[in-house]
Amino acid sequence: MVGSIFFLVVMGLFEFGRAFMVMELLTEAAQLGCRQGIVEGTTTQQIKNTAVNYLTGVGINGDTVNVVINDGQGNVTEAQNVSAYTEITVVVTVPVTSVTWVPNAVFPSGNLSGQWTLRRE
Repeated sequence: MVGSIFFLVVMGLFEFGRAFMVMELLTEAAQLGCRQGIVEGTTTQQIKNTAVNYLTGVGINGDTVNVVINDGQGNVTEAQNVSAYTEITVVVTVPVTSVTWVPNAVFPSGNLSGQWTLRRE
């Protein structure tokens, strides 16, 4: 009885630790994509490729990654349409089910995300 409760607590700690680790990796991917995106002429696809390549390198499946580019007013847009000196925000999301170690019954839905904002050059 005590062993099973202890096991559940330990698995919960692992899952929360993993969730925070993945959120940090998503934030890092968003930062790299945003740094790519602030250079004039960069396309949305180039930003997505930068983020997905980073996440693939750290073991997160790129097929489940969603990258959204926002202009300064929070509107979703193509990166090449954002004018100079406007803030650009890159949001990278991944479904919890694609990164969890626990069966899907515990975390049936939801996303983890990371974002980064920089001013366009």
